[in-house]
Amino acid sequence: MQTQNASRLSASNLRLVESAILLALSTVLSLVKIYQMPLGGSVTLCSMLPVLLIGYKYGVEWGLLTSFTYGVIQLLLDLGAALSWGLTPQALAASIVFDYLLAFASLGLAGIWGRGFPKFVAGLFTAVALRFAFHVISGVTAYASWLPKEWGNHLFLYSLAYNGSFLLPDFLICLAVGVALYHPLQRFLEPSAG
Repeated sequence: MQTQNASRLSASNLRLVESAILLALSTVLSLVKIYQMPLGGSVTLCSMLPVLLIGYKYGVEWGLLTSFTYGVIQLLLDLGAALSWGLTPQALAASIVFDYLLAFASLGLAGIWGRGFPKFVAGLFTAVALRFAFHVISGVTAYASWLPKEWGNHLFLYSLAYNGSFLLPDFLICLAVGVALYHPLQRFLEPSAG
């Protein structure tokens, strides 16, 4: 009984340490920006992938918790910039909820389809597609006053274009690196016993 409890504790500690390291790696990579959009959003050096790997390895529940934590960290890093955009309190609240808490939390769904390479790729697509959807909702709700005149009344299309301009390249970088690393990392990606 004691050995079984020690094994469970050891697996829990390993999960916590691995998640902390990957969360820190995602945070550091998020600071390496290839380009930055004027009202938030950037193409980074594969910053989503470590958090996506946590969701894939440890499943949806742990993935959501970890990626929600990542969203809070991103919010704290970006809060000064967000406050400088002149958003109303309601728009700022909507941006915090959709652009940070929900959008980044969705990355934890990378393991939703289960194990194996095709499901790994499907999980990455699903998680990032949901992140994109939350950013688009934020664009339509929180940033309506920032719609450029040349877009007329096409707020939804503008939000799709704005958010796609940084998230699509960011995702393609993560997908390419994730696909390249999947087989070398396969032993790591198998959940620990316990």
